[in-house]
Amino acid sequence: MGIMKTVLDEAEEFAVKRHKTPAGYDPANLKTLDEIADTITCGSVLLCSGTAAESRLIEEVDRTDFSHSAMIVRFHGDPRLYLWTADTVDKLEDQIHKESNPDHPGTHLLVLKDYVSKLDQFYPSPDGSTYRFAVARLRGVDVDEKKLWSVMYEYDGTPFPPTKQEFMHWVEGQADIDSGMMNSFCAQMVANTYQKMGWLKLNHPPNHYNPGSYAKTEEINGEMEGEATLEPPQYFRL
Repeated sequence: MGIMKTVLDEAEEFAVKRHKTPAGYDPANLKTLDEIADTITCGSVLLCSGTAAESRLIEEVDRTDFSHSAMIVRFHGDPRLYLWTADTVDKLEDQIHKESNPDHPGTHLLVLKDYVSKLDQFYPSPDGSTYRFAVARLRGVDVDEKKLWSVMYEYDGTPFPPTKQEFMHWVEGQADIDSGMMNSFCAQMVANTYQKMGWLKLNHPPNHYNPGSYAKTEEINGEMEGEATLEPPQYFRL
């Protein structure tokens, strides 16, 4: 494990040095979350560019700007947007009242705006940078809310794996070795939910996917079921 930690530390240091803000990214010219909220469909993917060294490594490995992914949820008749996410946040209330502790880490359903507005507080930047956010909208599906709720209830409370285990699960996924769902990293839970809902083919296990998978829409759309597609990510600001 000592060798693995050394390798990961060196890789993170390399990724931090190489990181650059995407060309043309200008927060002043972005629409706000409130301005685009009505256009975000249930099942769309929230993509985040984190600020920690681990986040920079994830972005470097997949050659995208994103280190975290989660699924946006909206319910008929409810104006709020929610976020089905697997992470280490433990200061926001899970909207699924299954766990005895509503502020638990792992997989949970949170209020989207509360989540994105507080990430920079939960994960302070070591270099003064701030999170970047984008949404890849899901199209071509009729969401069965009862089925979706059942899937979320089943996996709510799934623990988030330690960093080394998260990395190993992803490596296994590249060889299509299923690590199971006893714990789950972010992109894995999105893929698992998509597969359970019938939106994503079963060509690969859920741990095959990483956050950047949902940004490479031309690639992942070839793996989607039926008419389901993800639109290219749109950056937004708070």
